[in-house]
Amino acid sequence: MRYFFPIIFLLIVLSLTAAAVIYLSRRFTLFFPAVTMKSWVWIFSVGLIFAFVGSIGFSELTSLFVRIWSAAGSILLGAFILLLLSLAVTDLLHLAIRTSPALRGFITLGLTLVITAYGVWNAYHFRVKEVTIPISGLTEEIRAVHLTDIHLGNARGEKQLKEIVRITKGLNPEIIFHTGDLFDSKTHFNGNDDVLDAFKTITIPHYFVFGNHDEQVGLLKVIRRVRDSGTSVLFNEVARYKELQIVGLNNMAADSETFDIHASSDSTTVESVMNSLEIDVEQPMVVLHHRPDGIEYMAARGADLLLTGHTHAGQMFPFTLIAKWMFGYNRGLYKYEAMHIFVSQGLGTFFSPIRFGTHSEIILLKLVPEY
Repeated sequence: MRYFFPIIFLLIVLSLTAAAVIYLSRRFTLFFPAVTMKSWVWIFSVGLIFAFVGSIGFSELTSLFVRIWSAAGSILLGAFILLLLSLAVTDLLHLAIRTSPALRGFITLGLTLVITAYGVWNAYHFRVKEVTIPISGLTEEIRAVHLTDIHLGNARGEKQLKEIVRITKGLNPEIIFHTGDLFDSKTHFNGNDDVLDAFKTITIPHYFVFGNHDEQVGLLKVIRRVRDSGTSVLFNEVARYKELQIVGLNNMAADSETFDIHASSDSTTVESVMNSLEIDVEQPMVVLHHRPDGIEYMAARGADLLLTGHTHAGQMFPFTLIAKWMFGYNRGLYKYEAMHIFVSQGLGTFFSPIRFGTHSEIILLKLVPEY
């Protein structure tokens, strides 16, 4: 069962990819008949292989050649998806407005180029979202920042982290909550430079819980670097700040009956850990967990707020629609019984540095007394 779902998922992806290549090749043969159908199949197939290797194939190398291939491949992979969307749009427009095949082809390519350029810009444009959440038991406002899913790797590095820290400090928070996926490759583990130097300039409490990509990269190395940056790492434990109890949970499944490919493989679950922690039910409680799972077990122990990420809100249309179906809590503010849930879209990207239909966001939280 552990490998059944990944295999099925891989087969579905390969089938959809093959269908997309054939669809694109047929359309481009119509648009630009000087190139044969077989040639278009080769062009799209080789382009996709180049894109996949560049997007996910270089997790440890840092040479200039690798960086160029990674950047080009990951953007090309996103552009391939946007090309399909653009082609669908021009096909629909053709039903209403008859145009020549060549014009449809150039419109499709032009639309893809514009959307791709916007998507890259949008992914690196960090927005601040302000959210006010009433917390029972608080007697004074706490101003906090929530960071998540920065995904430091070939697509993001020291420059982007410095900008995130600059914006964060400019919001004048008194505490920072950080819910994982700080890294998505070992790119920044090589050499003597520390990509997390910007964190060392933070002088307020900064709490971190790890995500699934941090585990894949190498959890021990990630934790060492995070701690060396002056950040506090919580492993299924409770910290305190003023009136708040801060419960930091490892990246894990909701309970023993739940299978999740993104969860840790150990036996701990949100259910078991929440039931084992020494929690003061009279004090306000904020839970940090990378994924929006196990919510009922947090609520049962009296949690007032869950801060989480992981979903990226789907990152790119049409995955935004799939994310809504996959995750009960996808983005923004929700409520489960008396507990608030906030799911951030995150600051980084996965597989392609493109956001289309979502934003890269820093969350300014105003935790206020509930009256």
